[in-house]
Amino acid sequence: MDPLLFLSFLVIILIIQALTGIIHVKYYQKKVKKLTQQYSEGYLGVGMTKKMFRIGKVAIVVTDNEGIIQECNILSGLTVLSRFAKYKEYVGENIEIVDWRKKKHKLVVQDAIKRIEEQMKRKAKVM
Repeated sequence: MDPLLFLSFLVIILIIQALTGIIHVKYYQKKVKKLTQQYSEGYLGVGMTKKMFRIGKVAIVVTDNEGIIQECNILSGLTVLSRFAKYKEYVGENIEIVDWRKKKHKLVVQDAIKRIEEQMKRKAKVM
């Protein structure tokens, strides 16, 4: 194989990867913006898990001011074609007493809840 042809191929692949990454970031930002507009009161937490050789996950959890989960969206997948899916099994749970048995995506949701608890603590200190 011609080295110049191979190098051109690699450059094209890198450009495509960068463009699809940008598109995915814009999708993520649009989703977060939509949820913050939809739920003007309460807290929004984003959790992430990324392990070597495993599927990465992102969770967006929205709670009311009392810590009751209003919405939970999880993105899980290997490609930039992955999209957020709603998980209703968390809706209605209090973040302080979540029943973690038989729940999917525990680690990423726990990370999002941790971010919400940090926000609640900061707000409590201000008041």
